[in-house]
Amino acid sequence: MRLRTATIIVCLVDAAAWAFIAVATFMSGSDAATKGLDKGAGLIVTALFLVTGVPALALALLGRAPITALILALAFPLAFAALFVAAVIAFA
Repeated sequence: MRLRTATIIVCLVDAAAWAFIAVATFMSGSDAATKGLDKGAGLIVTALFLVTGVPALALALLGRAPITALILALAFPLAFAALFVAAVIAFA
């Protein structure tokens, strides 16, 4: 498998994960006291995707900087996991 193909696949998985998480956080039927935290989490995940996933997909589709595109594509799930672990530790 070529690097460009792998990057596009990772970007599509990133986009699917972002869409799932964004819908889950923005449309959550949680308590009014925690609804702001849910929307904040949705905004953070959206910003993270816009900074990592979108440029990676653009670079991959244009065929430019394949290693940088793959690094950006892999940065989204790694950063999301790190932020999730930090939130669990902070709120535990």
